[in-house]
Amino acid sequence: MGPLWNVRLPVRLGGLLDVAALEQALAAVVGQHESLRTTFGMRGSEIVQFVLAELDVPLERVALPGASDDELRRRLGELASHTFDLAEGPLLRVWLVALSPVDHVLLLISHHIVSDAWSSGVLFHDLAACYAALASHEQPQLSELPIQYADFAAWQRDWLEGPELARQAAFWREHLAGAPPLLDLPLDRPRPRLQTYRGNRLGHGLSTEITAQLKALAAAEGVTLFMLLFAAFNVLLSRLSGQSDLVIGTPIAGRRRTELEGLIGFFANTLAIRTRIDGVGDFRQLLRQVRATALDAFMHQDLPFEKLVEVLEPARSLAHAPIVQVLFVLQNAPWDAADFGDLTAAPVDIPPGDGARFDLSVYTTEFESQLWFALEYSTDLFDTATIARIGTGFEALLTAILENPSARIATLPVQTAADLTRQLYEWQPAPTVSTSPATVYGLFHSQAGRTPEATAVECGGVSLSYAGLDTRAGEIAAELRAAGMTGQTPVAICLDRSTDMLAAVLGVLRAGGYYLPLDPSHPPARRTYMLRDSGAQLLISAPPGAPVGAPSGATVTSVATVAP
Repeated sequence: MGPLWNVRLPVRLGGLLDVAALEQALAAVVGQHESLRTTFGMRGSEIVQFVLAELDVPLERVALPGASDDELRRRLGELASHTFDLAEGPLLRVWLVALSPVDHVLLLISHHIVSDAWSSGVLFHDLAACYAALASHEQPQLSELPIQYADFAAWQRDWLEGPELARQAAFWREHLAGAPPLLDLPLDRPRPRLQTYRGNRLGHGLSTEITAQLKALAAAEGVTLFMLLFAAFNVLLSRLSGQSDLVIGTPIAGRRRTELEGLIGFFANTLAIRTRIDGVGDFRQLLRQVRATALDAFMHQDLPFEKLVEVLEPARSLAHAPIVQVLFVLQNAPWDAADFGDLTAAPVDIPPGDGARFDLSVYTTEFESQLWFALEYSTDLFDTATIARIGTGFEALLTAILENPSARIATLPVQTAADLTRQLYEWQPAPTVSTSPATVYGLFHSQAGRTPEATAVECGGVSLSYAGLDTRAGEIAAELRAAGMTGQTPVAICLDRSTDMLAAVLGVLRAGGYYLPLDPSHPPARRTYMLRDSGAQLLISAPPGAPVGAPSGATVTSVATVAP
């Protein structure tokens, strides 16, 4: 299978490395965890797992003496793109890249079917403990596992056939009832009919000051940092998509029992959390909603996502993932490099994979007191510049929330001031200087002077030239002034589409006023309400006894004496 489902953990080891001890430590860890000795094959028409009693996972060595950082990243990216054969195994590959006798990079690659992000931390912790013991000429003392992953898989299968399945399925049916099937973000290109999973990653970091302020705000509001960031992310996507009802996925570790914490295996699950922004006034109100919704979802986290798809039976498409197309992740998987014998250990920057399982996924981690966002996106749908603007827009939004957590959601910015300036001014064509009159009537009057005999309007068999239409507009303007028209209140026009309706509009504009259009087909009560609500004191209508909207003879009357 392709590298899209690879779980990667690169660690830089500083100091004099005992390669033989590392190889023995690796063998001990593989012996400890059945998942690392598992392959998958067919038994009849069913896919089954095979747990091998023994399996050799070699420590593969690569020499890159004196390599530059760019060369190291490139080579690590190549190694991390390894593909696995699920039937043959092993589903764990380990490379040791030697830069010098006292500088190595340990690269652990496992397939997602037997591992997850939490498992990578367990794998490294056990490997470090075994190495520390063996390097000191002691036997490693790994704690005996109470269960293996196969035991959990059997329990989960039985659980899914019991009453708890019905309870959890009922919650998710209600939670997602009527939810939109697609989060329709503005794309740079049309969505392909077939999802290719081609993708890229772009990083964006927050300052230590903003990171500390976000943590303090979360604590003050009684929510987790995840809830705060997730609520803000919903605001961002709502503004980008124009949707107020959003379903965003978030993975959870799926290890709610202590017996599972030390196991290597695929326990992670994806929760489809729904947020309704319509009707929510300010951010604090949204934050309370997100907190309640997230807690409910976490209480019903045991239903596997693939089972959820079976239960909901959404309309399927080869163009996008079902139920959720956007993922938000706050990484909190354990990673303890404090004791790798006499060696120092630190994470290594590695090129992102070239795949994307969703339209957009945001992976949030904290490193050296800073929050970092890795934005993984489908290159079929988005350009890098678009994703970069989303990243900077998210930071601008978080900064505004910190300044005023009670701000109305509609007023929160989702782009930087520089991006807003660029859109409003730099991307707009240069304004042209017009020498024409500044008013609509002035433009018409100028045209009437140039082409007085040309036909200006035709309607219902009636035709007026520019000069004739200008004359009629002048007559109506004079009538309006005589009736006491001022520019403080609108003049109501209740005429069907006709030459007189156009003349009335131009007459009001020529007299220096503004108008309220009334549709003669509307119920009288509605027209009366509009007149009173607008404060109009003058009405232009058809003469008494004539059909509403008669083609000639429109009169100016007082609203006080004539109903619409």
